[in-house]
This record gives sequence, C-alpha cells and structure tokens, in this order.
Amino acid sequence: MSDEFPPGADTAGIGSRMLRLRTERGLTQAQVAGTSFTRAYVSSVEGGKRTPSRRTTAYFASRLSVDPDDLFFGYEAGRRKKLRQAVADARTALSRGEIERACEAYQQVVREADAQGDSELGYAGRCGLGAAARHQGDPDRALGLFREAEELLAAQPLTSRLQAVVGQMGAHFARGEIAQALVLAERHLLAAAGTDQDAAEFALRAASVMPLVERGELKEAGMAADKALEIAPLVKEPEVLAQGYYHINRALTAQGRCDQAEQVLSRALALYEHLSLRTEVGMCHFALGYLAARSGDLPVAETSLRLAASVFTETKSRPRLVNALAELAEVVRQQDRLEEAASLVGKCRVAAREYQDPEQAAELDRIDALIALDQGEEAACVSLFRSALAGYTDIEAVYEIAATCRLFGDALLGWGRVQEAAEVFRQGLTALERP
Repeated sequence: MSDEFPPGADTAGIGSRMLRLRTERGLTQAQVAGTSFTRAYVSSVEGGKRTPSRRTTAYFASRLSVDPDDLFFGYEAGRRKKLRQAVADARTALSRGEIERACEAYQQVVREADAQGDSELGYAGRCGLGAAARHQGDPDRALGLFREAEELLAAQPLTSRLQAVVGQMGAHFARGEIAQALVLAERHLLAAAGTDQDAAEFALRAASVMPLVERGELKEAGMAADKALEIAPLVKEPEVLAQGYYHINRALTAQGRCDQAEQVLSRALALYEHLSLRTEVGMCHFALGYLAARSGDLPVAETSLRLAASVFTETKSRPRLVNALAELAEVVRQQDRLEEAASLVGKCRVAAREYQDPEQAAELDRIDALIALDQGEEAACVSLFRSALAGYTDIEAVYEIAATCRLFGDALLGWGRVQEAAEVFRQGLTALERP
C-alpha cells in the first residue's frame, strides 16, 4: 500500500472519526492501539494533535473493523465502499445499454463525492458520464466531462488520470480532430517518459494507432502498435489491456498483418467477455468483420458484422451501430446485393441524424457513391465521391482521402474521363505526401 492518502482525503478529520467509531463500538483507546501503538498516541490522534500516516490509519481502521475509507473521508461508515461498487456496476450497466441507470448512478457518485471533496470518486463519476456521452454519440459533452475529470487529479501520476486522457483522445477523434488526439497522446507520453508507468504508456501508444492510420502514417502506426505490444506483458489492468489490443488491431489490419490482427482481437474479445462488457464484445466482432472484409472473406465478414450490429442494437450504442451497418452495407454491395446495401446506408443516415460524426458522414457518402457506380448512375456517383472527399479533407483523414481518390479515379477512368481521373489520383498522392 502506498503511504499517500487518496486525493481529497480529509486527513484533518481522521481523529474525530476514530473517536466516534471507537465510542460507537465500546472500545478503549488501548484496544484500538493494539500492540503496535500506545494509548497515548491514539489519544493524541483523536484529539487532533497528531495526523497518522495512511498505513497507520489503515491499521486503526482494521482495529475498528471498518474500511480505511471510513477514516480517510467523512462519508457514513461503509458509504464510500458502496459508491466505488456503484461505479463498477454502472460501468457494466452502460455496456449492456442500461444508459439511464448508469448515468443516474454516476451522477449520484459525483454529487456525493463533490460534497465530500473526494476528487478520486468525483473523477470516476465524471469519467463514467463521459463514457456514457460517447456511447450516445455526444463527443462534445464527453470531451468536457473527461477534461473536468482530469483536472480533479491534475497533481496525480498519469496512470491515475489515464481513463480521462484516453477518453479525451477518443472524443477528439469522434469530433474529427485527429491532430488534437495525437498531440494529446504525445504530450502525455513525453511527461511519462522514464517514470515506469507501463499501463499509461501502453494505453497511449495503442490509442495513437487509429489517428495515425487515419492520417496515412501507417509506418508510424505500426511502430506504435509494436511498441505497445512489447509493453503489454507488464500491464495488469484487464480493461486497459483489452482496449489497447482493440486499438492495436487497426494498425495491424492496415499493414496487412492479418494473422497478428486476429490474434490481438481474440485477446481483446476474451478479456471483454470475462469483464462482461457487452458493447465492447460487439466492437471486437465488428473489428473481426472489418478484418475479414479486408482479407476478402465476405461471408465471414457479413456474419461478424451482423452479430456486431445486433449487439449494438441491444446496447443502444448508435454510433457503433452506424459503423457496423455501414461496413455491412459495403460487404453486401461487394456481393452484388445493391438494393440491400442502399437500404442499409439509408438506415445509417437516419440513425446518424441524432449526433454528429464527420467521418461517418463521409464514409456513408463513399459507400453510396460505390452503389451508384454499380447501378450506372454516373452523376450521382461523382457528386457523392466529391462529398466524401470534402468530408475526409475537413478532418484531415489522409488514409481515407487516398483510398477515396483511388476509387473515384478508377470510376472516372471507366467512364473515359481520363483528365479528371488524373487530377483525382494526383489529389490522393498529394494527400499522402508528408511535410
């Protein structure tokens, strides 16, 4: 046990709480002191003349048959332990799609923690509300909550603030702010250098993968993934590991390292199933479907994506449902089921009206462009490709700009529009050029 008190602990009130609990239990000061301390020392603590260390306070808590938190903070006896459990229960509830229940629990934790000046639990409650906002497709609110959470623990090591930092990265990415997500990761990685915060380094390197891929920096994404995998054996927190493995698969898939991508996804899936995190299990099925589609195994991809979509429907995770249905639409289109593909894109557009995700909007335009191409609708195809390119350009998604230019250029060549095709191909190549 560290000898530092939890952030926000009311150390000045330890003595008075010891006195109250000892009196309630009918114990003497000598009984609380036991063999490790003197009655006089207990008396000086109860009188506010001495402040015990965290370890000593924990010893007195054991003599009083209470949790150390009951001496660290001013909650009613046992209340902080219940609030910590409420945070854990809300995490599982949110992943199951019980959004209202989870949010109510997190809000209650925040209210009580703020009243006690308990920054550690206030942080946990705000991170939970941030995760709920992301689940519902509100990255703006999520970003604000994760920032508030991190500010509460600003003086603590990065590992203590990790959920808030990675949460901010995810919110920036969902807002189309790819550069900001990477700047955040790089800044915190520099601050953590040489501090042996393995979980933090692993999580930040893994979380950097998706923004790097979107910027077309596949070599850098692969290096970040490989470095994270080197650190992985040192990470003890199962959810941090699972989330990292999920992120890492994206670089491996983009680099064509499909066997490795499948391996890390299998690890993530096993961990999430063990943690009973239903939405995250669906995310792994989505990633497996995406991987199968890139490997050309369309039937397997369709099965995995339909499974993912059913999970996201069940857990009310609209942004992820749109992702799954959009990818499914592309897989169905490649199997020449154009009417079904168009219907799926239509469902995506309806669902996406409730929130803003610029990358999703661009992706839907690109899939619709390919459907229009297959249906011989040249004008619609051109318009949709240009709209997709504008969307990807706005968020500097270089990898997707290049991919879209390749598809658009091929379509233009097919119609004999060679000059326009050359311009589009040149646009894609220019996007890939790094300063």
